[in-house]
Amino acid sequence: MFHLSLLASAYPIQTACAGVFAYGVGYVGEYSDNIGRTPTNPQDEWINSAIAGITYRENGATLDANLMAQAEYRDYKYDTYKDGPLYYADASFLWRVSPQRLNWVFVDRYDQVTRNITLANTPDNMVGANVLSTGPDFFIRLGSVNTLLIGLRYGNASYSEGDLDNSRYSAMASWQYASSRDLTYSLNYRGEQTKYENEVLNDNSMRNDLFFRADMRQVHTQFLLDLGTTHIDRDRAGEAHGYIARLTWAQQLTTESAAGVLLASEFLDAGAALLATATNPVLATGTGTTSSLPASGEVTNDLYYTKRAEAYYDHTGSSVVVNTRIFIRDIDYEIVPQDRQEAGGRMQISYNLSRLLAATLYGSYVDIRYQNIVREDRESDAGLRFLYRSSSNLSVALEGRKTWHYSTDALQEFIDRRVLLSLLYSTSPLFTTARR
Repeated sequence: MFHLSLLASAYPIQTACAGVFAYGVGYVGEYSDNIGRTPTNPQDEWINSAIAGITYRENGATLDANLMAQAEYRDYKYDTYKDGPLYYADASFLWRVSPQRLNWVFVDRYDQVTRNITLANTPDNMVGANVLSTGPDFFIRLGSVNTLLIGLRYGNASYSEGDLDNSRYSAMASWQYASSRDLTYSLNYRGEQTKYENEVLNDNSMRNDLFFRADMRQVHTQFLLDLGTTHIDRDRAGEAHGYIARLTWAQQLTTESAAGVLLASEFLDAGAALLATATNPVLATGTGTTSSLPASGEVTNDLYYTKRAEAYYDHTGSSVVVNTRIFIRDIDYEIVPQDRQEAGGRMQISYNLSRLLAATLYGSYVDIRYQNIVREDRESDAGLRFLYRSSSNLSVALEGRKTWHYSTDALQEFIDRRVLLSLLYSTSPLFTTARR
């Protein structure tokens, strides 16, 4: 059964609560000269979208919270695709029920994921997916530097179509040693059982992770290293084994700039990959995920072993904002013949032309080389956006972008040019619409 889990928060009085709340409504008109992204006989389309959403942030002694939820209704003027709603949610909460003794964690992620990675990214090749994980963490203090952590989780992954809905039950144990105020070492075990609603078409599994962790958190530096092994036992497909190796480093370089690196080798599936893109709460338990890459792969019940690396640099100045990302990853499925290597990056530069007007130039590139078929794809995207703030709450944006997709399969090549006009009312700059 498909469902969406969203948490709404009442508007807090800021003098009594550390949280801040914002909401927004808007309209987006979008023109495409090749809505189907076909190599020949392109069809143009005009899309009218109504958008509404909320944002909530809190970082306090009892609660760390992050919530961004958005609903959009799309109307295709020439009916090239079916009209209807789209949703986006990124929610994470850490509630310190009893500080240093009991925490409750909730993470939820909703987005559109690709049905078939070998086909163009069009509305009929996208599926709505929601993944959540929630449960308690218990702390047992064993002296001044040793702590035993016991965690329980219930998870659920559901999709707007197909028979891939499943529930996940997991338990974890962690022996933590605080070497100093900033550095903690731990030995961790995590077991997770995945049970599908349709057990005829899907394979239930039991996963066991055992890994060592070093977690350093300083004012300007965060460093996390995981090393271990994974064993997965599937009902019919047999066993799978692999290494866990995850390294996350984030550095505040100056008051205006930051950089970071992510390296990882591990088993993932469609649900786990989507959940890993959620904004994690500030987990004092040290049990948060380390992945920050977008969800990879398509909607499938297969699991895959991935090796990936990502580096980023961000600069946020008074006049200029720069965001850069580069990545490389290798994806190896157990059964599905979609093994591939991907590499690419994205850069965005925003400049405040005046107090009311800003311009943003962006571009991205990705190269995909398939291992099971003789095929290579290269996609480039470039655009320019102008944002005019007519008031503190009302903004108007005009954007033009072009997407080029080249492939050794001539049937998958296309060029798509788009123009977007948007009008957004928001109670605070805290709320911005999710990336289209």
